[in-house]
Amino acid sequence: MQKNYKKGIFSWFGYIMPFFERAYHIKKAGFDAISLWWEDEREIKRTEMPEVVREIGLDVDYVHFPYEHCNSIWHIEKNIFCKIIDRYSLWFEECIEKGINLIVLHVEDNPQISPNFAGIDNMRKIVEKAKEYNIKLAVENTRKNEYLDLILENIDDENLGFCHDASHDILTGKGSFTALKRWKSRLFCTHISDNCGKEDNHFVPFKGSIDWESFAADFPKEYKGMLTLEICASMEEIKTLKPEDYLKIARENLLKVEEKIINA
Repeated sequence: MQKNYKKGIFSWFGYIMPFFERAYHIKKAGFDAISLWWEDEREIKRTEMPEVVREIGLDVDYVHFPYEHCNSIWHIEKNIFCKIIDRYSLWFEECIEKGINLIVLHVEDNPQISPNFAGIDNMRKIVEKAKEYNIKLAVENTRKNEYLDLILENIDDENLGFCHDASHDILTGKGSFTALKRWKSRLFCTHISDNCGKEDNHFVPFKGSIDWESFAADFPKEYKGMLTLEICASMEEIKTLKPEDYLKIARENLLKVEEKIINA
């Protein structure tokens, strides 16, 4: 079993400041890596972000694609699906040019259409397009895991895996890590955060009600990726904590999660 993990955090953690300043604070707090949302910000283009991250000595764990229009994966109409695969193809090309080969995708955004095998055919096309660029895709558990489950049940490909969101899993699994238990053998990356049991709060671990002992017990021992936080400071935290203090607490608590995983 791995004895330690690289530790990352999502580039947006709640404090409003330019991208470079957020990356600097993340580096100063002792994190190893950043995960990126693949969208331009006011002062920086998305394609410039990886270079900024690496120049200050951090790795890029993965890029998270925006999930607007992801429901079109499940549409039978070719013209609807073509729009999203064209968009993904452009982003695949951008990412591989920047040395990024792990992408997180949502496969549903509360769609009005049931999971279906037209969607599986569409998802196979997305996976094949990603493979052309030697990119691995991690589909995330969100609100309706029947879409995720149908994809992973029917597409067994080394380039298609799972991004586990701890907060989502507790909310949809009614207190149990249902998605992690089922798909941990295909785990590519993580979204670690805590919640109050009712909403996706994006709390720092141990600031909510999640049972991290249970998380550690279900976590795959063979996992070789990073432990990455997806957290967002509350208004109260922003008022009372400097960003460097918030990030220090976040990393310290991620170390506690790591310790539980190692000792489980």
